[in-house]
Amino acid sequence: MAIFKGEKLNIEIYGTSHAEKIGVRVSGFPRLKIDEKSLLDLMKRRMPTGGVFSTKRKEPDLPIFVKGVNNGVIDGFFEAVIYNKDVKSQDYGDLYAKPRPSHADYVRYLKDGEKDYRGGGEFSGRLTAPFCIVGGLCKQYLYENYGVEILAYLSSVGKVDGRSYKQVIPQKEDIKKCHESGFPALSSADEMIEEIVLANQNADSVGGTVECVIYGAPTAIGGSLFEGLEGKIALAVYSIPAVKGVEFGDGFDLARGLGSAVNDGLQMDGDKVKIVTNHAGGLNGGITNGNPVTLRVGFRPTPSIGLPQDTVDLEKMENVKIVIKGRHDACVAVRAVPVVESAVAIALLDAIMQEKK
Repeated sequence: MAIFKGEKLNIEIYGTSHAEKIGVRVSGFPRLKIDEKSLLDLMKRRMPTGGVFSTKRKEPDLPIFVKGVNNGVIDGFFEAVIYNKDVKSQDYGDLYAKPRPSHADYVRYLKDGEKDYRGGGEFSGRLTAPFCIVGGLCKQYLYENYGVEILAYLSSVGKVDGRSYKQVIPQKEDIKKCHESGFPALSSADEMIEEIVLANQNADSVGGTVECVIYGAPTAIGGSLFEGLEGKIALAVYSIPAVKGVEFGDGFDLARGLGSAVNDGLQMDGDKVKIVTNHAGGLNGGITNGNPVTLRVGFRPTPSIGLPQDTVDLEKMENVKIVIKGRHDACVAVRAVPVVESAVAIALLDAIMQEKK
């Protein structure tokens, strides 16, 4: 079981990749009438398409609310489950006690002695489905009550770069259109798909980056040091399997710049203060400043590949080579776009609820 203990929200995600069901329990959630269509649209974007860039595992990912929902309304606590329909544990029969490289298998063994690695268990990306149930509801509440929209898109795959907020912050409508297109990139979609196809044909995988923009975040949310909003968002985003990097605004590019070039100047715009540029990504001192909040998330290549890899047999304590069978994403970043939105929404709603007591 994975637990998120926020200032107001408490989230428990449970189950494993090949269990009968996976689910989530949430307490501290504000009163909300569920928009079923909006939630299912988000869940659908995370679902595998069966195409070359996603697993062939076919799961409907229909959330079933088993507790805490009356006449479609949540008020405080709820529990939702998703039943796994397309489990093939036999694909992992040859991997018993043989940890897969760059998976959590070996460290899981060090922690609790587990040697059964079917589907990655509780470390599997499958658990991002209940993650999206909570995130989808957080997104809905933020939009309905604060006018906040959280939208993400694929900004690169392998060596192929697409449009980035570091050039120009995209319009909300452009991101929504790319979601509807079936491949969530603002540009260079064909080249990105070619990169994924090539990796897949070579029994390999490829990484990517997802960018996210928070439009309309209330000002003055966050705080200093441990209360900073960047840290809270990063904590939630790093809970997504395969995430290996998070940066806000221009991020690591700032380390190569001069203060004179990357400081965000202030000007009067009528009777209001305007921050002219957005190198800092809408945050100063861990607090929202009124500009769109921007962040980029780096996803490693999927560790499950069809090429021979070196590992050890923990039963025989000897070196072995393995070839991973089963169904896996050639680029996990593609389906991670709504998961990033969900993580950001969870962290932001929890921070706003803390401020708006």
